Amino acid sequence: MKARIPPKIPKQLKQEAERIAKSAYEQIREKENKDITRRVFKTMLYALYKDFGFGRDRCAKALRSMTEIVEHSDTDEVFWEHIDRVVIDKLKLEFDKRDYTDNGKVVNFEGE
Repeated sequence: MKARIPPKIPKQLKQEAERIAKSAYEQIREKENKDITRRVFKTMLYALYKDFGFGRDRCAKALRSMTEIVEHSDTDEVFWEHIDRVVIDKLKLEFDKRDYTDNGKVVNFEGE
């Protein structure tokens, strides 16, 4: 029985393969995040329509507002702390309050 030794892959080729794999993973992750966000928005708009009588114009306005708020989350380091302050502290809605820092450094939890 002969042992087969796999060919050695050059370091640059291996790094390029890892870069391509990481890029593909990020694209898939971004698409999945957008899909989840879209589904949550559609669910909220349906609830506004069904339970609160929102029509097309008010739903469209709510969608624009939610989209702007979410887009702002990418540029504001303490975005979720602001949201928690309003939703949990002011409106008294029952959500778990999170610490969005890691030893004082603000972290982004989008990937969770």
